[in-house]
Amino acid sequence: MHALLTTLVATLGLGLTSWGFARALRHRFAVRDRVRSLRGRRSGVLLYAVGGLVLLLPDLIVSALLAAPPSDDPALAVLGTLGGLLWRAAVVLGMSVGALVLWLTSERVTTPVRAGIVAAIDRVPRRADFEHAALRRRAGLIDFPREWTALVEHDRALARRLLGQGNHFEAAVLGVGATIAVPSGHARSAVRQAPVEDLSALRDWHDPVTRRALEALVECDRVRTPVPPRGTRDVLGSDYGRAVAAFEAAVVAAEDNARRRAAG
Repeated sequence: MHALLTTLVATLGLGLTSWGFARALRHRFAVRDRVRSLRGRRSGVLLYAVGGLVLLLPDLIVSALLAAPPSDDPALAVLGTLGGLLWRAAVVLGMSVGALVLWLTSERVTTPVRAGIVAAIDRVPRRADFEHAALRRRAGLIDFPREWTALVEHDRALARRLLGQGNHFEAAVLGVGATIAVPSGHARSAVRQAPVEDLSALRDWHDPVTRRALEALVECDRVRTPVPPRGTRDVLGSDYGRAVAAFEAAVVAAEDNARRRAAG
């Protein structure tokens, strides 16, 4: 009777362990509701632990309910003790492997691993990367920003160069010739910037070169987004990056034009 109950308790422990293990894995990968998934995984781990404890000590649990009959054969007693030790060793080994699997599938492990894999994949050169590198060499944009934040700062610096160098923005806006709506953020940056030199052509919005620079500024403001487009490695691959590159070329052309007009 004692042996039969021990077998039944061990079977119950095995069932609880298997159910808890399967439940923990299912709620880790198959349930989209995060709260429900977390609760299901915790309950699965709890069932796994309780089942493992029952599976580890079935004879002690039965002995607490039913006294074990005395053994008259010392050899059988030794074999029983040795078998119990081997059983516990096998259960501990199996439970350890299961616990390792549950730990490896936890968010604490999978999240950084997934991030590392994504980062490694992102570092693999793509065809577009070689195209952007070739574009930088051809256009002389080796020092052009590569990150989104640096690109936004470069855009603002170009706006200050265009609107701040002797270009009295508020007076121009109020003047008759002001027909282009310059973004307010760029305007505030320009008003704060003190004129570096008196380049009168930069105040002439009827000058075609200056006007193209102003149109490039407006285009940058139109295509700029709060965050880079998904999958952006080099900002030159985005509309905003190309717009800022065109804006930079237009600002340089406007400054050269203003200097030529001032010298002539």
